[in-house]
Amino acid sequence: VLIVESFGREYIGAFNRDLENGEYKGFTPFVDSLIEHSATFRYSYSNGRKSIDGMPSVLSSIPMFVEPFVLTPASMNRLSGLAGELGKKGYSTGFFHGAQNGSMGFQAFARSTGFGGYYGRDEYNADSRFGGDADFDGSWAIWDEPFLQFYCTTMSEMQQPFMTAVFTASSHHPYNVPDEYKSVFPEGDLSIHKCIGYTDNALRKFFDSARKQLWYNNTIFVITADHTNETNHAEYQTDLGGFSVPIII
Repeated sequence: VLIVESFGREYIGAFNRDLENGEYKGFTPFVDSLIEHSATFRYSYSNGRKSIDGMPSVLSSIPMFVEPFVLTPASMNRLSGLAGELGKKGYSTGFFHGAQNGSMGFQAFARSTGFGGYYGRDEYNADSRFGGDADFDGSWAIWDEPFLQFYCTTMSEMQQPFMTAVFTASSHHPYNVPDEYKSVFPEGDLSIHKCIGYTDNALRKFFDSARKQLWYNNTIFVITADHTNETNHAEYQTDLGGFSVPIII
């Protein structure tokens, strides 16, 4: 399960062919190509508006109530989710997030819902095959491109069958991309657009690597988002459109 930060449907060309007189291009050429070979849905929505709401709702079907679930006393209850239930059937499980370990309560929630392993910035930095803190974005986490390569490599070392989830980070305020990509992706009309292009390309490189792995043909990939973000189309500025995220299988 790939939970892509701020990956609203508005940015994905394949979902918006009827906008702008059919000339809407979007910022996700790779994900557009995946959708041609995937199951997806005309109507699909996030549960909350913050990253901290994304992990419980996507992986454990726990909605955001008045405040984020992981900040409430209820988060101390006995919990489960995809990892916990598949773990009972013999799956190895791991959650991946390139921010500092413990960020947003993700590590504790992963443990409480049955993930057997947690792979954060500490684990990335400890792996000499990757760039360590040289790949830190300066604000939040390891850049998506190298962290998704770490994700792919680590899965290939897990005992099969496995269930994993990764939460990306680069398509987030302050909307930067690595220096080598500053002039690569279209700026668009919103600050986030170039970041969406960067993350789309990081997903392309992830799938390029994943296709070479022995587990690829036996793996179901689900791409979704934690929430939406900046918007410049009226269709996505309504009470409903403001929660429109993809579910791509």
